[in-house]
Amino acid sequence: MTFTLAFGGLSGPHVENSMGAFSASLDAGLEGFTFSAQPTRDAVCVAMNDIEMGRTTDGSGILRKMKYGELPKLKNGEAIPKLLDALELPAKLICIELVGEPGWKNALAAVEASDALGRVCFASAEHSEALQLWASCPKARCGFIWSEEEADGLSSDEVSALPANLHLHVPLGSLLKRKEFWAPQAKRLVAWTAGDKENNALLCFETLGWVIGAPDRLGN
Repeated sequence: MTFTLAFGGLSGPHVENSMGAFSASLDAGLEGFTFSAQPTRDAVCVAMNDIEMGRTTDGSGILRKMKYGELPKLKNGEAIPKLLDALELPAKLICIELVGEPGWKNALAAVEASDALGRVCFASAEHSEALQLWASCPKARCGFIWSEEEADGLSSDEVSALPANLHLHVPLGSLLKRKEFWAPQAKRLVAWTAGDKENNALLCFETLGWVIGAPDRLGN
């Protein structure tokens, strides 16, 4: 079975990471969505891809230095969604990218409070975050994220030494350059790439072997 998720929701016609964008992705027939999550100063975990909030809100500031009630509104007038709000939507799969340290405790608490562990996967470019969450909750699906430069420099010994249950989020460009190198890890690979023509990344998760990217770029 293949799951298709919209990064930030359907953020072409909607503001990225808004409840409207998340709902629109489901209305469009997608199975879910993905976003970055980080905690506010008063430990409320919210859906926000950026550390600095000016790009998608009507204000500015560093999210983690502000309490939830102090956060600016999104550019469509909505409040920045709490992770708990996003989890209330009937998505089959939600991928949560952990941003900033330490943020995993807030994210895991929200997912467990929503009884949503079975339909969530966690990932982080800050690998210690993913490892700490996984150690605290071995049932959680967790993965490491690498940039293309980082992935291109990995050796087979380094990859083989990683815990077998972890998913490996690798840029599509890196996979295409070293197909034989990555082939033994196929059943836990998550290939990701930049957005589609409308600048809206789509995620396609296949059972055991996950692929992330715009559908028109996932061919050969």
